[in-house]
Amino acid sequence: MRTRRLSFPAFCVVLAMLLVSSPVAAAMATVPLTWWTLDEHSNPVEIDSGWSVTYNAEVLDITVDAISLENDFLLIQISKDFVYPPNPVTGLFPAILLDFTQHLDDASTVSSIRIADESITNLTGAPWTDFHWEVMDHGNAWFDVPASGQFGIQPDPHFQTQQWWLIDGYADRADALDVFDGYVAAGGSYYPGLDDSDLVINVDLSDAPPLSFTFKEFPTPEPGAMALLGIGLGILVARRKAVR
Repeated sequence: MRTRRLSFPAFCVVLAMLLVSSPVAAAMATVPLTWWTLDEHSNPVEIDSGWSVTYNAEVLDITVDAISLENDFLLIQISKDFVYPPNPVTGLFPAILLDFTQHLDDASTVSSIRIADESITNLTGAPWTDFHWEVMDHGNAWFDVPASGQFGIQPDPHFQTQQWWLIDGYADRADALDVFDGYVAAGGSYYPGLDDSDLVINVDLSDAPPLSFTFKEFPTPEPGAMALLGIGLGILVARRKAVR
């Protein structure tokens, strides 16, 4: 009988471990950021920007929309599906990470990367109340706040408020952006702004190669979902104490 009573908590522990496991061990892909153009004979030529990006191929689809070296920027159009549920212990979602690396020694003259026209779909089964972007290791990479505003990044239509997290000593550089005062239902999608809704990330090309930085994104679950999570953990603890 005692063995049968322990089976439910043991099952819950195994389930929690499975849910806690992050997508780090999933299929990772590294893709050089290239584009096609025509030479003087109208033959297609592939050009490498000097940058590559590594990401979890199971939850992210990246499309290189356009690159212009005349304007020194790399424009990337991204669609993403968030599929992992909240961590049963912390209540937080695993973040989607894009690791950008300068993979050519001579690098390119690309001095800014624009994350354009994002499509963010909530397939986690839990509603969101805000969304967060972050540039990690901002010593050589940062959000260009005026340029991001110029190109139309905005919280609408799902959120009403946005907040830049400025880097100390700079009025035009930030390492994070939050949008909040809103709601994205499970199964819904969020499009941060209208056309040309770009997050502009500048890089310091004077640093010795290879440059690298991580672009991080994650939502926050609805407080009600957090409360239900707490209740579930409380029931689990109570059952374990009852067994003892």
